[in-house]
Amino acid sequence: MTAAEEPRQDVSPSAMRSPDSVWTVPNIISMVRIVLIVVFGALLAAESDGWAIAALAAAGVSDFLDGFLARRWGQVTRLGRLLDPAADRLLTIVVVVGLAIRDIVPWWLVAVLLARDVVVAGALVIARRHRLDPPQVTFAGKCATAGLYVALPLAYLARVAWPETPVLHGIAIALAIAAAGLYWYSGLGYVRDIRARIEARA
Repeated sequence: MTAAEEPRQDVSPSAMRSPDSVWTVPNIISMVRIVLIVVFGALLAAESDGWAIAALAAAGVSDFLDGFLARRWGQVTRLGRLLDPAADRLLTIVVVVGLAIRDIVPWWLVAVLLARDVVVAGALVIARRHRLDPPQVTFAGKCATAGLYVALPLAYLARVAWPETPVLHGIAIALAIAAAGLYWYSGLGYVRDIRARIEARA
């Protein structure tokens, strides 16, 4: 998950898990979030907007919950550090592409967000070749993801629930642009982190 490797001091030893554990509560929540993302995409494509919004909200809550429990219970694992950001990226891709198909967000915003993910994915491939752990999700990265979780659903709601107030949709797009800038900032931070660790080994 997104926490530091050191468990909290108030965690009971019985709640701690090895970094190699798979079936921890936070990891299961991350897996459920991936299922919710698929469900959301199907509902969005079917224009079942009420249920789609509910699935998206549940996925957003699970994103907070898995990281919180991982820190609280000392259940930070290697799998969790992969699942959590992977679920975040999958949700971003499904939401932004789905909304673009529905003409709710512009396609250039899709390109900006996906280009950032391609850059980070390339850096992660390089890190793996050098046998480096993926960088931990930073505060900026979480803020960027949270901003997108607010802005994109707001744009969705503005179009399907309040189409008579186009200014709300404009505000949502402006927020999404700001979040996209922070998204790129955090992504470049991950790239710098990987590069620094590679250079430190040289």
